[in-house]
Parts: sequence; C-alpha cells; structure tokens
Amino acid sequence: MSDSESIELPSHVRNALLEIYKRHDQPMIIEAASGVGENIYGQVLRISWPTLKDASSVVVKMAPKNEARRAHTHVADYYKREVFMYENVFRAYRELAQETGNRFDVTPALITSGLQAPEEFIIFEDLNVGGYTRNARSSMPTSGLVISSVKALAKLHGLSFALQHTKPEKFSELIDKVKEDNLFTPHMEAVSIEFGRAQLRRTQRMLQDEEQTEESQLLQRVIKNCDDKFKDFPLYCVDGASQSPYAVICHGDFWNNNILYKNKVNDDKTIDAKLIDFQMSRYASPVLDLVHYLFACTEKPLRDTNFQSFMDIYHETLALNLKSFNLEIENIYPRDIFDRQLCDFGVYGLIMAAFSMPFFVSQADEIVNIDKVSEAIQDLSATSSDEDAPKCQELIEEFEMLNERTLPIFKRRMTGVVCDIIKYKMAEKLFQL
Repeated sequence: MSDSESIELPSHVRNALLEIYKRHDQPMIIEAASGVGENIYGQVLRISWPTLKDASSVVVKMAPKNEARRAHTHVADYYKREVFMYENVFRAYRELAQETGNRFDVTPALITSGLQAPEEFIIFEDLNVGGYTRNARSSMPTSGLVISSVKALAKLHGLSFALQHTKPEKFSELIDKVKEDNLFTPHMEAVSIEFGRAQLRRTQRMLQDEEQTEESQLLQRVIKNCDDKFKDFPLYCVDGASQSPYAVICHGDFWNNNILYKNKVNDDKTIDAKLIDFQMSRYASPVLDLVHYLFACTEKPLRDTNFQSFMDIYHETLALNLKSFNLEIENIYPRDIFDRQLCDFGVYGLIMAAFSMPFFVSQADEIVNIDKVSEAIQDLSATSSDEDAPKCQELIEEFEMLNERTLPIFKRRMTGVVCDIIKYKMAEKLFQL
C-alpha cells in the first residue's frame, strides 16, 4: 500500500480502514480536507483509492495530540459528543423517519470511529462524492446559501421536535446525554471569556473614536452590557430545560465551515445543504443555531434585505417537516414562541461573533498557532489564578491576530451585528437579567 508522501496516516486509522475495506494491496491517496484554522479540533483528511473505480473516498477526522491543546479545547469530550450524536441521536432520527415514510439525510453517514485517547478518530462518508462542497471561509454566503442552510437546519430541528412528541421517553434518554453544555459552563476558562470580552471592548473603543451620536452611544451601551454579562448570559442561553418543550438538540456549532452545499448541475444555484461537525451539539432553544450563523457568518446588508424572509423560510420549512410526521407547528413550536426566543436569545449571536470574528476575517497565514496558544494558556494556569484577568489580557494581546487589513473588516461586521441586535429588539434581555 503506497500513500501520498506529504501526509502520514496514523497506524490506528490505517488499520481501521483495512479492517473495513480489506484493500491491503491498493494504493491510497491522502489529502488534506481542511486548511489552517478551519478545524481547531483536529486534522481532517480525504482518503481515496485511485485504482478502484467504484471505491468512494472517505473523510477522516483525527484528534490533535498536543496535550495542552487537548485540554484547552476539550478534545476528548467533543469527540465523544459527536460519536454519540451519530450513533444514538441520528440513529433514532433515521428510525423514526423510516417508520413514517420520511428520510433523515442532512448529515453524512458515520462509517466507524475510535475514542481511545489521545488517538480519537471518526471516519465519514465523503459528501464531495455526491457533489457537496464547502463555501470558502473568505467568501460571504449569498442569500441562496443561507436559504439552503436554514432549510437544512429546520430539518435537523424538526426531527428533534418529532422525536420529542412521538417518543418522549427515547427523547428524554437522549437529551440526558447532551443537556450539559460542553462549551459554556460555570467553570469555563477565564482566558476564553476574556478573549470574547476583549473583542467587545475593541469594538467599543472603535466606536468611541468616532463622532459621538445618539446611535453610537446606544451601540456602546449594548456592548458594555454584553461585556458585563459575558459569562452569565451564555449560561442562560444554553439552559435548554428552561425552554422545554420549545427546545431541541441543536447543532451547536452552526457556522459556514460546518455546512456543505450542492448546486444544480451546470448552474450555480444552490439546491441543497448538509451539516457536519456535531461535537458541540446541545439541548437548547433552536434559535441559538440561527443567530450564531446569521450574526457570525453573514454581513449586515444581506440581513437588512433578507433577515425576516430567512426567519419565515426556517419556520415554514420546520412546519412542513413536522407535518410529514402528522404534527402541527402551532402545537409544537408556534411562531410567537419562535419570535420571543429570537428576542430573548439574539444576543447569543453577538457573543459567538465576538469569539469567532477574529478567526473568520483572518487568512490562513494570519491565524495564531493553536498549539502554541494552548501551551501558553497551560503555563498561565500553572502560575496564576484562573480569575487573573490582567494576565489573561496580556496573553490575548501577545497572540493578537487582527492587523491593518482585518481591523476595518472586524469593525464593520461587529458593529453591524450590534446594530441588528438593536434593530430586531434583541438587546432588551441584556438589560433585564
């Protein structure tokens, strides 16, 4: 068996592939399936067998080995969560869909996995074979991409609602395993919280440097309130039990790189989307996925033109999916509840934008080395209190990513998010809690 010379496939993954496919004498091509900064939870490879005409390629996701990175990014928990989603949640969805003459097809198939630390891996069906590709991180989504994304999300959420109302005992069993959030916890690392707060403060300083108007002062008040409640507000958002029965098993990390699209043959019109990377799935309000994606991954002009229609399409698609299970949306997730949750949890989109925007606006060569950052965080934890904010701020400044090119983009996108938080009446909850 010969491989691509530039990438080495670990023996435990190689053995898993051999066990499944028995292709001992066939050459194998190994290619990177994601670039720098695209997946902090490991390396993603595409494996193919060029001499076998009917052999489809597969995608392999492998956990990082760096101990500091594994600890900082909770790698073991994330791989366990994703495998649980595929082997238990999605299996229950498929079974329910088959029983009612429906299909659950918004995710790739899981082929096999291994959860032995520190060599966790997951092997998936390669969606590229079916014509699905990722929208480049540097390319802002069009309205067509967003529509396909929210439709796929509605299908995912629809199965969660359907299972909840047709097999409540099974649903309860599943959410018991995902109700504890694996990102926002009371013990979240102080440096992670300070990183998000630093982006809000940067946005506020940018606004302070401008001519002060009533509008800019309102933006600054919202940012200041979000900064003050940056640790507590996400905990309020991810508390799914408080929203029951209007909560679902969410995607949890719903952003551009975790959505793959298929276009019409000989056309650039997007006709379908599939979802990947479920390592942060959680039990919470459905709107968390929506506001995360729309505020962190789209620009304000697109939202100005389409935000309400995106919400309509999501809710209408959800209604159609529920109807296929003989469920009426008025009894499951009424529009007034959906709209209220958008107002209550919209700020979650601002919080996720604060965490992710420096990465989203940066090119591969501008993104910090995650291993080095994780090691610095480990060293900080060994010498300082977890709540030592000045030390955390020093570390954040040391690994600054934004530069002359990206700062104006960061400002435009972050201020656009804050403007929309106000525009869609999502800021009020910040002042109430």
